[in-house]
Amino acid sequence: MTYAETDLVASMERLAGDDLAALTQEQRDQFDQFHAGGSEAVERLLPSLHLAPGMTVLDVGSGLGGPARQVARGSGCAVVGVDLTPAYVDAARELTRIAGLTEQVSFRCGDIAAFDGAAFDAAYTLHVQMNVEDKKTFFAEIGRRLLPGAHFATFEVCRSDGRQPTPPLPWSLDGTDSFLVTAGELRGTIRSSGFELVEWVDETAWVRQWFEDFGARIAAGGGQAALPALLTDGLTRMLNFAIALDTGVLSVHRGSFVKAP
Repeated sequence: MTYAETDLVASMERLAGDDLAALTQEQRDQFDQFHAGGSEAVERLLPSLHLAPGMTVLDVGSGLGGPARQVARGSGCAVVGVDLTPAYVDAARELTRIAGLTEQVSFRCGDIAAFDGAAFDAAYTLHVQMNVEDKKTFFAEIGRRLLPGAHFATFEVCRSDGRQPTPPLPWSLDGTDSFLVTAGELRGTIRSSGFELVEWVDETAWVRQWFEDFGARIAAGGGQAALPALLTDGLTRMLNFAIALDTGVLSVHRGSFVKAP
């Protein structure tokens, strides 16, 4: 199982050398953004959601909850995160409590197909569908939870051709739970699942630069209290991801959609 880490809050505090409550938001961002691009990627995604205070947003594959809290802080919306991994949901809830956002941000553990929530004003995914084999059902289930005309945004990893990246990777230790498709296939699948395309942007060059900057911080000694240190073989997984982007095996695309009437 790829997502097998436990006692995540205790691990974060050990690596940071302090209680999480004593850390700045920037320091916590080093842990709780489980996707390339970190908090900057969320900022790139936010405008396409067209959020306003009072809306309710669905975060599918919410992980440690960093994006959900960031969206809530930046928009004034309520955010509901859904994730399959119990330890990640537990950590997301504790980090949300520490951030003082429990009235605005909540998390559920389970599959989106079994989620009983509905009538969301917007939804997003960040680096989630790589683990999903039946992508059409996955995106259709997201659409079922959205109001007509609701905005849906994605920031997702795709393969460029028939080649596969070398594991371990952030989303797969051995490749058996990695189901990559091309950007065109992913875009088409989302559209056929009940969404109209608004925008599709290749963010690969930007993510490659983010990895270069991230690597420089680690080399300078600033990476001890960061996400890779929490993950099994974390540095190797991040390095393999960066190499696959640099060699053209993988790409990252940001998509903006609207739920069809």
